[in-house]
Amino acid sequence: MVEDIIIGVVGNFSDGKTTLIKALTSESTLRHSEEKKRGITIRLGYAHLYLYRCEKCNAYSRYEKCEVCGGNATLEKRISIIDSPGHKNLMTVMLSGASLIDAAILVVSAASKCPQPQTEEHLEALKIIGINKLVVAQTKVDLVGEQRARESYNEIKDFLSKNGFENVPIIPVLASANINITEFVQEIGKLEASKDQGENMKMLVVRSFDANVPGTNISDLKGGILGGALSSGRLSVGDKIMVYPGIQVKGEMKPLSTTVAEIQSEFGKEQNVGRGITIGVRTLIDPALARNDGLSGSLVVKEGVKPILANKLNIKYFPLKEKEVTLFKKPIQKNEMVLLNILAGKALGTVVEVRGGDVKIVLNNTVLPFFSGDKGVVSRRVEGVWYLAGSCTVYE
Repeated sequence: MVEDIIIGVVGNFSDGKTTLIKALTSESTLRHSEEKKRGITIRLGYAHLYLYRCEKCNAYSRYEKCEVCGGNATLEKRISIIDSPGHKNLMTVMLSGASLIDAAILVVSAASKCPQPQTEEHLEALKIIGINKLVVAQTKVDLVGEQRARESYNEIKDFLSKNGFENVPIIPVLASANINITEFVQEIGKLEASKDQGENMKMLVVRSFDANVPGTNISDLKGGILGGALSSGRLSVGDKIMVYPGIQVKGEMKPLSTTVAEIQSEFGKEQNVGRGITIGVRTLIDPALARNDGLSGSLVVKEGVKPILANKLNIKYFPLKEKEVTLFKKPIQKNEMVLLNILAGKALGTVVEVRGGDVKIVLNNTVLPFFSGDKGVVSRRVEGVWYLAGSCTVYE
């Protein structure tokens, strides 16, 4: 049986994430015009990879003919790859992607001291959301001498050990010249998908768009597309679904009721999908509502399933203790503004009550859809910049 798995690529900006993905998949995740112009990942980028297992030498291969021994290989995994932005001001975009993934590739440049600020924060994010399956790509080894490459390797090793990832493989790669990519593929093949998180279908929407070209006849218009992945359950063409929180009608949020018209993954059209694969779901929703990520952050469930929709949240808060002392200088405070990432949604809120680890938050002019017991991430602000502060379990 072919296994689907979503792997996130994380790390500091300019460390070579997008170049590595192109070496693995022959695809560029810089598809947005502004990303191409600036050479950075602004939105979440997507690519895909078929991974085969050699019948002769048992190695993993990107091709039906084994790239290690030339033997015949059988398809074993379909891998959806999410390229997360490494810039500090795009951290909330990275967290949206992290909520979808099963495992991660951490990219670290040998040309820079490890850890860089975003390397550290991305690893913290993975720990907070429970991602413990990891492989490290040591990039840009061609820009440094042997001594610095060894120093960099030891820095990475120490950094991982301090964060509970002692046995994570570190593979030096020169992606632009395809050096050590086959060796890196062997480690990717060992990464496993997460277990399904329940029977109820939950799709996290991190993108939405209108695929109709300007000038399309009204009779030929197609509904808005929701992009993301399932965290649990299964979704099929023809399913009746609800999109939360929906749209504002007379001052209240009303969920959108629609039908799944088509499911498309990076691998082609799908009739039925579970977790472990990134998808675009064409609906019967007015495409104008989906345009320009208008429905990103939404939660999709089957008709008849109703999540909590609230602007007052009670959370059990688990702070990053060291940061609380060294960066924030104090525990979370009443009247403090915080940023919450729950499922694929995010919102600013004000702390109205703190009792030990129990914190009550009122969201600012918005609501978030969730189920009681869902996990989230809390960020706090220091001198105008948002930093990861801890994780939380959310209740109504």
